[in-house]
Amino acid sequence: MEIMKTPTKTPDGLFRFGYVANLKNGVYIKELLEKLSDTDQEPTSQELKERANSAEVVLLNRHGYPKDVAGRNIPENKVCFKGFNTGYKLDGKFIFGWFERKNDESGFEGVFWATEQELRAYARLKEKTSRLFKMGDFYFDSIDNCQAFLDDIAKAAIPESWRYKNKPSAINHPILKSYLETIFVKLNKEGKVIKSADGKHIIFNTNLLDKFFHAIYIIAEVQEAEDLEVYMYPRRTAEESYRDFKKYGFPEDIKPLPPKFFEEVNEVIFNPSWKIDKNYSTLTHIIEERIDRFPAHTRTKDSCLLARKLYDAIEYAVAIAQRNYKYIVPIYYPKVNRISFLMPIFLEGTYNAYPDFALVLQTDTENKMYIARTILDLETGYQDARLVAKPDDSWLNPVTLK
Repeated sequence: MEIMKTPTKTPDGLFRFGYVANLKNGVYIKELLEKLSDTDQEPTSQELKERANSAEVVLLNRHGYPKDVAGRNIPENKVCFKGFNTGYKLDGKFIFGWFERKNDESGFEGVFWATEQELRAYARLKEKTSRLFKMGDFYFDSIDNCQAFLDDIAKAAIPESWRYKNKPSAINHPILKSYLETIFVKLNKEGKVIKSADGKHIIFNTNLLDKFFHAIYIIAEVQEAEDLEVYMYPRRTAEESYRDFKKYGFPEDIKPLPPKFFEEVNEVIFNPSWKIDKNYSTLTHIIEERIDRFPAHTRTKDSCLLARKLYDAIEYAVAIAQRNYKYIVPIYYPKVNRISFLMPIFLEGTYNAYPDFALVLQTDTENKMYIARTILDLETGYQDARLVAKPDDSWLNPVTLK
């Protein structure tokens, strides 16, 4: 009897290139959106999938080049990076999606977004940092050193919870880790990261206070390759730490500025009298493209039904906000680099449990309205809100979030 063989499924989309380590919760698309945040390009997961399927596979060696010094194509066993041209551009240069060969030879893993020039600079710096642990733009000798750094800041700062009680993490203070990573990006955009006179160190203001009400600063060592920089071995210091400033090449009177999220206090208070724009494309994005962020039992329901539930939940939230101005929380939303708001959504209209997710509302000051943009899980929402201020409302509390 002839045995029928099950046809092998051809890898699709990003999976053509390797394992997508940042697939969960759409992290890979968030990272690309952040990369393109200063442009008007807004890729979607479906669009990216189509481009990955049609793109030519780019194979590079460990130095980031398609050929060796003799001009020969690199053999398969020497391929260290595999990628594709996304078609999106940053400063006139194409952004590629890259996958890197794992050291254990289990295949390629990604995806990270960079131009070819950035990848080559990364390859050079990788030789210096290959045995180091990475936290955002910072490198440590090991994960233990990173943990010690975060422990030190958490201990020195005015006490608050930097971890989720009900969500295990390999990092002791995952909220603090995310906070520092994003604050640094924000400060870089504002030009508030200060380099020492000899260019060997940077210093920046974390916007946190220690127990003695000194601003907490971080100093890190600079490593460069062409126009790419990485920052090594960050350490905590604080304002009025004059010996530290002199030791690392900064003037004694240096005062790094904190990030600026708003000009007037009313910019961070939700106005319940403003309309909330919920256009067709926005609802399509929220209900169809972000259906994975809805509760599992609702994902098979008709999109029109979910839209009605969402409308009702928004009305309920606005009614509560009229009576509690802290209910709808201001956040710094990195994609648009400005203040937005986070509205808790209870699809079933019951308030004896946690919200199903949070709705991001972008402020349109000129037209005095809010624009519904996307939805976030509560952990991501808390991290974005904590950048502006520590939320004190019960629905967005890291100790009680499930």
